[in-house]
Amino acid sequence: MYGVNGKVLWVNLNEGTFEEEEVPEKIYREYLSGYGFGSYFLNREMKGGEDALGPDNILGVVTGIFNSHGVPLGGRFEVVAKSPLTNTWGDANCGGKFGPELKNSGFDAVFFRGVSNRPVYLRINDGKYSLEDASELWGKNAYETEDSLKKIEPKGQALVIGVPGEKKMLMASIMNDYGRAAGRSGLGAVMGSKKIKGIIVRGTKKFDVFNRDMLISLLKEIQINFNKNIDLARPWQLYGTTAITESSHLNGDTPIKNWKGVGIRDYGEESARNISGEEIAKDKIRSYGCAQCTLACGGHVKRNTKYGPLEGHRLEYEGTGAFGGLNLNKDLDAMAMSFEICNREGLDIISTGAVIAFANECYEEGLITEKDVGFPIGFGNSDGMVKLVNLIAKGEGFGKILSDGAKRASEIIGKGSEKFAMHVGGQDLAMHDPRLMPSLATTYIADPTPGRHTAGGLGFDEGGNMTLPFEYNVGNRKIERYKYSGKGKLQALSSYGTQIINSTGMCLFSTSVWPNSYPYTKLFKAIMGWDMDSEELVRIGKRIQVSRYLFNYKQKVNVWNIKPPGRMVGQPPLDDGPTAGIIVDYETMVSEYLEEVGIDRDGKPNDNVLKELDIKV
Repeated sequence: MYGVNGKVLWVNLNEGTFEEEEVPEKIYREYLSGYGFGSYFLNREMKGGEDALGPDNILGVVTGIFNSHGVPLGGRFEVVAKSPLTNTWGDANCGGKFGPELKNSGFDAVFFRGVSNRPVYLRINDGKYSLEDASELWGKNAYETEDSLKKIEPKGQALVIGVPGEKKMLMASIMNDYGRAAGRSGLGAVMGSKKIKGIIVRGTKKFDVFNRDMLISLLKEIQINFNKNIDLARPWQLYGTTAITESSHLNGDTPIKNWKGVGIRDYGEESARNISGEEIAKDKIRSYGCAQCTLACGGHVKRNTKYGPLEGHRLEYEGTGAFGGLNLNKDLDAMAMSFEICNREGLDIISTGAVIAFANECYEEGLITEKDVGFPIGFGNSDGMVKLVNLIAKGEGFGKILSDGAKRASEIIGKGSEKFAMHVGGQDLAMHDPRLMPSLATTYIADPTPGRHTAGGLGFDEGGNMTLPFEYNVGNRKIERYKYSGKGKLQALSSYGTQIINSTGMCLFSTSVWPNSYPYTKLFKAIMGWDMDSEELVRIGKRIQVSRYLFNYKQKVNVWNIKPPGRMVGQPPLDDGPTAGIIVDYETMVSEYLEEVGIDRDGKPNDNVLKELDIKV
């Protein structure tokens, strides 16, 4: 088989043993790699009802077919498991440089079963592997752990957890490259529950491909098209995702004051300007790109804050929203330090900001007091926010109550606080508002990983034309923002396209520079030798999406029963700003989408769609 290793490594943590499994090409052809691969193996091995933090959950780290071949923006990887936050399919996409290194070390994926009786790390070096004692690493933060593992393999790449993962906090993330995070779904807690402190890999393997000349020609063609579209890429290169920070805080995109505020009124133009991409870029000391990246939307920064100096990855949009408008924080020092603490300790930035916004509202409504917290907090209290981030990271004091996200915190606090907990299915919401982009409500509610803005759908195309990662004729691409009926088919198609991105190792930002045009089928031919057209890509994307729904059904999660918090969909509607008066008809959109995909009212993919896609139950 060309282009891949053709095998995965199974690690039995109960017994400390290993098994190499040869994977038939048919499985690659049907599920590709990335979380498509993960969905195949987790559905095969997990029967339903597993404790997400118990020995029967399986944690997978899965590379992409495009990893290791120089495919621009094709260097990402996925972590998969049952999510302890939502009890659904869980995945976390990550950049950095770990993915290609793992693939080069001889395996396309690593899956962990069971629970170790002591802290361990997995070491892989060009096909050789061992579990090593990590007792001396237990208690170290993510940066310190990565430092220690890289002393063992100086040319290797590490994937690690900090103390939040060790303590099984449901907001714990998995980190690599000193600030790249597999942050969502609570998978850092799963890694910690298995007593895995980290993975260190070194790989030097070179892969045979089906047609090297064709691949080289395609890579040149992709780069030429990138240069032609450089105007689309330039804002990303200069400011990363913070290019949209200022505008999003004012136009209704960024949720304000725990989703009840209005950016133009409650945050203000001057505050938004002070946290703009241009302001944040002043701290940049050099650009940063993940493996195989020509876009380089990241940056390393250095900043002397009133909380102390920091040096790390530049703020990203989700962090500016979570530690900015969501909490009415207008202090860039507090925003930057909160972001840095999360990266250093291994916390999901989105959920951390979200649960603090929840706490701030509880505080201002009198449900919790200064005595409960230990110090004053509240919207706009930047010092209180930074103190809470530190407490959450340590799992101490009031931070322990917040460390599992807003849903669990509201269950502890009670007193009606659940109405302030902005989550779907247990996952704290991302920093994009369906009252501006209504189809995001469908994605947040109805995707197999609820509450996630990167899960695919029409949300970011609202008011414009539908974008797919590859060329595909869909007829009229115009998406009318506040037209609710008639979007189901295109929402489904968009979600299938996202499965292809996440199941090859591609970056979602590729569609910003190569909209409707990345040469997936040609790359599959050059690398794997497959003859494939866009119709087959759509079919593969659908198979992966339906497999994720099947996983949830086996876990007794019925997607039809998942409901959003009222504010997310304009219940009650805002009284001011760009989205004043908007009430999102999410029920129509969700219903039409799920019917299009083929999900029965009990949450099970119907027999016809399972047969059509040759998915075994």
